[in-house]
Amino acid sequence: MSSDGVSLLVPTILIAGVIGIFVGSFLNVVVYRAPLGLSISSPRSFCPTCRRQLSWWENIPVASWVGLRGRCHTCRVPISIRYPLVELSTGIIFALVTWAWNGSVVAAAYCVLASAALAISLIEYGGQRSPLVVAAFGTGLALVIMVIGAGWHHHWRIVIGSLTGSAIAVVIYAVLRRHDPDCLDPRGHGRSELLVAGCWVGGLGLGPAVVGAGFWVGTYLVCMVGVWILSRQSPVSDRGAIVEGSSPPPPVFGNPLVSALGMALVASLIAGW
Repeated sequence: MSSDGVSLLVPTILIAGVIGIFVGSFLNVVVYRAPLGLSISSPRSFCPTCRRQLSWWENIPVASWVGLRGRCHTCRVPISIRYPLVELSTGIIFALVTWAWNGSVVAAAYCVLASAALAISLIEYGGQRSPLVVAAFGTGLALVIMVIGAGWHHHWRIVIGSLTGSAIAVVIYAVLRRHDPDCLDPRGHGRSELLVAGCWVGGLGLGPAVVGAGFWVGTYLVCMVGVWILSRQSPVSDRGAIVEGSSPPPPVFGNPLVSALGMALVASLIAGW
């Protein structure tokens, strides 16, 4: 890359990081409201304890949490540190993805996919089922950006790969849902993230896809072994769930599909660099 390209890429990465922090604030809303079937657009953000709607200055990502010292301005109930961590993490992810794609339009599509994957993971790790709409909207929006952005520059390999990967993911998702329509088997929790993974890996090409698949299998097996080890101390049901009253496994082990897909996304992106 030329010096001019580098000089343009650096501010693009910084801008992407700042945008990511604000997107992370929105993801906090999605993670809280989507599983409950609440609107993500109204009402405005509010304290879940005293129900007071927050002022604009209480909604500034990261800065508001620091300024309020991690407590609600009214009821003084502690605000989880998860909120600023999600915002900062999303900003870092956006910056890294933009760097990996050299600030191209495709980077925007992958930032959307990363946001959807992060939201799904947080919902699932929190012990709730992620609505299909989170993955469907994120994947659909990313595909639109890819078709317009990559197609405009005649990068048809990325477009075709993303569409193909998404189609394969839809088929796999349909098969899993047919065998477990109510998602009772904990090994299938988070399966909607397959849609995100299919689009993500497909756009990277065959080599990164193979690497991602390898990490998917490896991580999934590690999680299942972890659950098996824990089951020797806590009884489990015939579907692999810890029996009620026993200590649940850590979220990483308790949601093997989510953990495996997350590792596959990271590994495939690194392999694509």
